[in-house]
Amino acid sequence: MRGSPTLCPVPGQFFVDERVLESIYTFLVTRPLTTSPAGQRILARLRALGPFLEGSLTVSTKRCGRPTCRCATEGPLHETALLTWKEDGTTRTLHVPIALREDVAAWVDEAKRLKQLSHEMSMAQRAFLIAQRRQRAR
Repeated sequence: MRGSPTLCPVPGQFFVDERVLESIYTFLVTRPLTTSPAGQRILARLRALGPFLEGSLTVSTKRCGRPTCRCATEGPLHETALLTWKEDGTTRTLHVPIALREDVAAWVDEAKRLKQLSHEMSMAQRAFLIAQRRQRAR
């Protein structure tokens, strides 16, 4: 039943009433935006972002280790794709299957775009604050 509280199946965790979550979401979405026209344009670009994934995707070649494989002698080596990221100060690596390489590459590109837009938004907001301060000083 929508809107009724449910107990969390994990001991020691809390449940969230969906009505509260919906009201928080509504509040966050409908709050007035205080930014410059440049900031508004950046926000529009942020809303257009798709799924993203922080990390680096690298494709390299290697020998598989089987003595009867073509790569053991003169044949071409096998390609492998690895996603690498930092987690709690430790470098983590995950093999990316061939079927997901294009998707993961697109997600990594979106994360880079997000980082760039975040930087641009910060610069626009600083410029907005400086302009507001100058206007009030007059």
